[in-house]
Amino acid sequence: EDDQGAPRVNRGNRVQDRSALKGGLRLRPSVNLSILKFLGLQQTFKNALTGLNMGCGKGGSDSDPGKSDSEIRRFCVSFIPEPPRHIGQ
Repeated sequence: EDDQGAPRVNRGNRVQDRSALKGGLRLRPSVNLSILKFLGLQQTFKNALTGLNMGCGKGGSDSDPGKSDSEIRRFCVSFIPEPPRHIGQ
């Protein structure tokens, strides 16, 4: 929900390629699954080139970057635990 209490719905995705992950969460209106797959592959190559024995984990949502800090916090708190519930579906 936003600061005025109105519910907001955003589409989110997550990609990962191994169990030990390095990545982040991208909040931009243009984010989609294709972009996250590309960023995940890029992160995997960066990790390999720097000697990190880690895969990638990238998440993202088509969220508006102009949100307040409290809106972003509420969104992240609700988004982060969701992907494991849907893996394999």
